[in-house]
Amino acid sequence: MPFFGRQLSVPYTDLNERIAQRFPMERNIADLLTVTLMRPVVTPVLANVARGQEAAAARLSVMVDVQVKLPSLLNNSQRYLWGSMTLSGKPRYDSKSKAVMLVEANLDRVRVDNMPDALSALLAKAASQLAKEYLDDKPIYALNAAQVGRLGLDAGTSSLSFTVLADRLIVARQ
Repeated sequence: MPFFGRQLSVPYTDLNERIAQRFPMERNIADLLTVTLMRPVVTPVLANVARGQEAAAARLSVMVDVQVKLPSLLNNSQRYLWGSMTLSGKPRYDSKSKAVMLVEANLDRVRVDNMPDALSALLAKAASQLAKEYLDDKPIYALNAAQVGRLGLDAGTSSLSFTVLADRLIVARQ
């Protein structure tokens, strides 16, 4: 079988459709604020590698919109703040679930407009926990039977390589 028969090209639009099924997600933090994550967008983390250096591990980034609901202590109303959060992780193949997962998820950036300084650290900590809970070791793309066959995978195969391109993720059997 030619080399190109042992690889898949997965556009980020496919990844976005699949990961969007888990959103929106909401978390109440210390009975003080409610954080809602919505509208995830998967993008590549493209590394600049100089000639002669080892290539960095493939990483994907997930940017989500953040809504923070703050209670008003004065008049029982609520105030909303908006921002974004960016997480990144390494794609890995899980042979049991036949899915691509993000592992080693990191919180890269949290930005919320007009967030009081006293709540910024609390939000960053909560966002990091949400990242681990909802993205780390969770499927972002499940392979169907035809794709498993095309890659020549069996129950014990777990070594796939990932190449992050500007418009798609390349999944190949090593």
